[in-house]
Amino acid sequence: MAPDVNLNRPFDPRLFLMDQELDRGVGLLLAGAMELNRAAEKARNKAGLSKSEMQILMAIRYRPGLTVSEMRESLGMTVPTFARILGALDQRSLIEKAKGAEDARQRTLALSDAGTTLTTPIAIVLRDRLRLAFRSAGPDAVDGTRRVLDALVR
Repeated sequence: MAPDVNLNRPFDPRLFLMDQELDRGVGLLLAGAMELNRAAEKARNKAGLSKSEMQILMAIRYRPGLTVSEMRESLGMTVPTFARILGALDQRSLIEKAKGAEDARQRTLALSDAGTTLTTPIAIVLRDRLRLAFRSAGPDAVDGTRRVLDALVR
């Protein structure tokens, strides 16, 4: 982030596409992601999951049906690391793999009942943290935030 970006200064909506405001937006997105991770830390530790295991399980929870390759690519993990962690989660019966609809050689991922049970407390913590932020921002901001984040992931 640029050194002159101040995340605490008031936002001027007329300047939202200027580099300084875009840098501020990136900084806020990164800080928000760190805050969500921090909020989930206690639940993750209680579940006995590593950060990588939680990342994979939560990605599967929120995007079930992706193939193993699609999931690995979306998380930006190397093949050996992803395969090792996925294998450990599979051994613990936290995930389910099914044949792909279009290509039987591919495997799609979903959480098992045990995986859903294990990740539910983490999802609740994340939901509660996001609920507080959305309440603070108001309904118009929630709609705008969803549209911005939707555009980012497309």
